[in-house]
Amino acid sequence: MNNLRNKTQKIAAILMVLMIMIGLSACTPKVASTDENKTPAVTPAEAPTEATVQTPEESDLETSPILEPLTLRAITPEGATTIAMLKMIHEQPILKENVTVEYESLTATDLLATEIMGEKTDFAIVPTNLAIKLYNKGVPYKFASINTHGNLYMITSLDITSWEDLKGKEIYMIGQGLIPDLIFRYLAEANGLDPDQDMKLIYLAGTTEVAPTFLAGKSTITLMPEPILSVVSTKDVPYTVLFDFQEEFEKATGLEGGFPQAGLMVKNTVIEAYPEVVDAFIAKLEESCTWVNENPKEAGAYAEELELGTPTPIIVKAMEGLNIWHENAYEHKDSLEMFYDILLKASPEAIGGKLPDEGFYYKK
Repeated sequence: MNNLRNKTQKIAAILMVLMIMIGLSACTPKVASTDENKTPAVTPAEAPTEATVQTPEESDLETSPILEPLTLRAITPEGATTIAMLKMIHEQPILKENVTVEYESLTATDLLATEIMGEKTDFAIVPTNLAIKLYNKGVPYKFASINTHGNLYMITSLDITSWEDLKGKEIYMIGQGLIPDLIFRYLAEANGLDPDQDMKLIYLAGTTEVAPTFLAGKSTITLMPEPILSVVSTKDVPYTVLFDFQEEFEKATGLEGGFPQAGLMVKNTVIEAYPEVVDAFIAKLEESCTWVNENPKEAGAYAEELELGTPTPIIVKAMEGLNIWHENAYEHKDSLEMFYDILLKASPEAIGGKLPDEGFYYKK
């Protein structure tokens, strides 16, 4: 009897232990072994990297869209500077999406200062002395590049050969107070003449008057730029080239490569708001300067299509004497300021009374 009781107690104890184990198992959460619950392996290419913060200076300006249509304006005097820009004027290159440039070739150089002082243009090719003169007056523009390096000549129908022979003569001029006038005055003084006392200077309103005045016999000594000289050369009027001003300037100064005659000014607000557009414009201008030299016939065809009044044979004939090539103004500031120093000594008011500071130059 006692043995049966003992066995019963052992069985009850075993059952109690089993029940406790089953209860504990039910309280333990089950973990599925499916792929969804496995932590995925991270390959090196997928590994998270430390986030970098890009500063405005490091941002890619070219990818910043211009959402609203933007129309900019570019002006240039007729003649060599218009020819320098011919490819741009004709092909209307896209500088950036939603950006349009309207080009205008001005027949009168005195309009340049008015346009710039009134901030009516965004880009302007101007005589280099006008660029610094206007800057010294406080106009909000910078000087970016030089693209013509002297295309001035003096021709005559008289039997004269020297500077001394100019004494007592009437000389027809262009660009009063601008580079043609200043270069002539500098060279006259370098050759012992007083341009205000030793001769009579008569200033024409613009380059369009130069050839007709000479061909009609009204003038016998004329300061004449290319390509107008090439126009005169096709007419049945005898003349001789009295002076090549580029050569005369080199003799007087020792500086080679002509002189910086005209270059590009850019409005400050455009530089600040659309620097990528400015850089694209300058790059296209450089491309155009190179292209017209390499493709004078095509440049002439462009000029005819645009009705600029200069036929293809004239542009082909004149191209070498136009001295068109593109230079970054800041990178050539030393030679430019040597030129400005010559002008400052000869005629301080012509450049606004002082040499340029760093703020004058556009720096990419």
